[in-house]
Amino acid sequence: MKWKTRIISALIHAAVLLACFGVLFVLVRLTEPDREQRSSGPAQETSQEAESRETETETEAESRTESLAEGEGEESREEYFTKGYGYDAWETVLEDMWTPPKEEPYVPPTVILATDLHYQSHQADDRGQAFQTFVENCDGKVVEYLPELLEAFLDEVIEKEPSALVLSGDITMNGESINHQELAERLRRVQDAGIQVLVIPGNHDINNTNAAVYFGDEKKQTPSVTGDEFLELYYDYGYDQAFSRDETSLSYAYALDEKNWLLMLDSAQYDPVNRVEGRIRDTTLEWMEGVLQEAEEKGVFVLPIAHHNLLSQSRMYTTQCTMENHLQVIELLEKYGCPLFLSGHLHVQRIHQYRSEPGVPQEEAGIREIVTDALSIPPCQYGFLEWKEDGSLEYSTAAVNVSAWAAETGNENPDLLDFEDWSYRYIRELISSQIASSIRNLGEEITWSMAGTYASVYMDYYAGRAINKEDVRSTKGYRWWQRNLPDSPMLQEMEAMMADSDRDNNYLLIPEAM
Repeated sequence: MKWKTRIISALIHAAVLLACFGVLFVLVRLTEPDREQRSSGPAQETSQEAESRETETETEAESRTESLAEGEGEESREEYFTKGYGYDAWETVLEDMWTPPKEEPYVPPTVILATDLHYQSHQADDRGQAFQTFVENCDGKVVEYLPELLEAFLDEVIEKEPSALVLSGDITMNGESINHQELAERLRRVQDAGIQVLVIPGNHDINNTNAAVYFGDEKKQTPSVTGDEFLELYYDYGYDQAFSRDETSLSYAYALDEKNWLLMLDSAQYDPVNRVEGRIRDTTLEWMEGVLQEAEEKGVFVLPIAHHNLLSQSRMYTTQCTMENHLQVIELLEKYGCPLFLSGHLHVQRIHQYRSEPGVPQEEAGIREIVTDALSIPPCQYGFLEWKEDGSLEYSTAAVNVSAWAAETGNENPDLLDFEDWSYRYIRELISSQIASSIRNLGEEITWSMAGTYASVYMDYYAGRAINKEDVRSTKGYRWWQRNLPDSPMLQEMEAMMADSDRDNNYLLIPEAM
C-alpha cells in the first residue's frame, strides 16, 4: 500500500540525514585548527586585503562545492579542507542533498470485470459426437475455442494494466476439477504481471453433479470440487490478499487502495448440495455490516460484487436469477450508501436501478446494478470500471479482440483469425437451429425466416444493445410469427427481450459516486 511506501521512504531519508550530520560533526572537528589559525592571522592585514581575500575565498569555495556535489575524488576533498573552507561548504552540500519526500499524486484505480467464463479445457473433450451434442444444446458459448478466448482475454488484461481483474463466478463449465486446475494455472501469468486477480464462485463451480467430460459418443461424469478445494485452488487470487474474510462462506473484502474497497460476495449455494438459486447467508450479512461500518468510519468507498443478481433484471428470465434474500441485501447496502452493485449469472448485459415501488422518480431511486454478460458468449465482452478524479465512476464494455491475438501469436485457424465474424455466424446459426427445430410444418423458407428474426433479437438482447421494436416488427420473419404462431412462447420471449432493450446497457456514469 502507498502508506507503507511513504513510511519506508521517510525512514530512509531520516537515516541518510543522521549519517550526514555524523560526517558533518567529524569534519567540523577536523577543520577547527584551521579556523583557529585563521582567527590569529597577521594583524597588519589591511581591510582592503581582507576583503579581497574573502572574495577570492568565497569564489573558490563555491567552485569546490560544485565539484564535491558532483562527486569528485578524495584528493580534492582533502585539499579543500586543508584550506579551511570545509564547514561552510559542506553545510551547502548537505542542504542540496536533503530533499523532503514528495507526495505522489493520487491515481484512481481501474478494474476489469469478467463473469461466466465457463472455462472448458481441451483436455475435457475430444471433439467427438458427445461434445458436438453438448455444443448444439448450449446457449451460445463458444465452447470449441474457450481456451483460446481466455488467452486472448488475459493478454488484453495484461496490456491494459488494471488495478485488479475480477472474475465473478461460473468460472468453469460445470465445476469440473480438470477445468478448475487448468484455469487456476492460466491465471498465474496475470498475477505475475503485477495485476491482482480476484475470484468468487458461481452456482456452476462447486459440488456440481453436472461436471462432465466428453469423449467419443459418451458424456461421462467427472469430479467437481468442494468449497475447501475451491479455496485451495484460488487462494492466491484474492483470499490471501483479503484484509477481512467471512468464516462461513467464500466471501472476502479486498482493498484496491486506501480509498476504495471491493466486497467480494459468495452468493452461491453448494453445501450440502449445489443449487442454481443464489442467496447471501445470514452470517455473511453480519460480516458485511462489520466491513461496511468500518468503511463508513474511515470514509472508504465500497463496491459489492457477487455472482447472482441483486435486482429483477429481465422480463424473459424471471426465476433463479435474483438472490432469494435480495431485499435484505438491498436494505443493508443502502443503509451504508452503496450506489452500485456488480453481478453476472444472467448471461445478459443489463443495467437497472432499484425502485422500492413503481413510479418512484429517478432522483429518489436506490442502488444501481450492472450485470456483465457472459465472456463465453458472443460478443465475448467484459466490463471496464474506472474511478475518476472528480469522484465519478464510469463503466463500459469491450469485446475481446481474438482475431488480433490470433494474428500476433501466429495462429493459422481461420475461425480465430476472423473471430468476430465467425462468432457472429456461430451464435446466429446455433440459435436459429434450436428455434427451427421447435417449428413444425411451415416449410423451410418460413421456418428459417422466423428463426433468423428470433436469433437477431436474442443476440442484441444478450449483448445489451438497444432494440428498435418497429424495425423488428416490420421484418418478414416477425410477421410470420404473428400469422402462424401468435400464441407461441417464443414470440412472447421476443416481446420480453425487446421490452427490456429500450436503451443501450453497455455504459454507465455515476457522478459523485464516492
